[in-house]
Amino acid sequence: MKKLLLSSAALAGLLVAIHHLSQNTKVLSASEVVAVDGDTLGHGDDRYRLVGFDTPETYRPQCAAEKVLGLKAKGRLTEIIQTAGQIELVIQPELDKHDRFLAVGRVDGQDVGTILISEGLARPYSGSKRQSWCI
Repeated sequence: MKKLLLSSAALAGLLVAIHHLSQNTKVLSASEVVAVDGDTLGHGDDRYRLVGFDTPETYRPQCAAEKVLGLKAKGRLTEIIQTAGQIELVIQPELDKHDRFLAVGRVDGQDVGTILISEGLARPYSGSKRQSWCI
């Protein structure tokens, strides 16, 4: 029984270590990143799709209203990062279909997606079919 408990504890420790290794965290200063749109950041040649929310498209929008709201979301994401001075990216182990890194973005401990959703500039999103932003 004692060996089983020790083995279980060792396995649990190993799983926690693997989980932490599979997620990489970066803190980038506001001057190092650019908002590509309301849910994508650029850092050098790397692109980060922020997860958990979706914002209107600015590139190939379905209607003029989507582009206007998308530009507002992009501007607000920039403002959030500039005000905080930095953004923390918790990078997921996989890439999206456009070969972008997937990451949770946080400023001052708050998820940027939650902020944009609360302001009506984004919707919760988990990777399923996107809803139209056009009425």
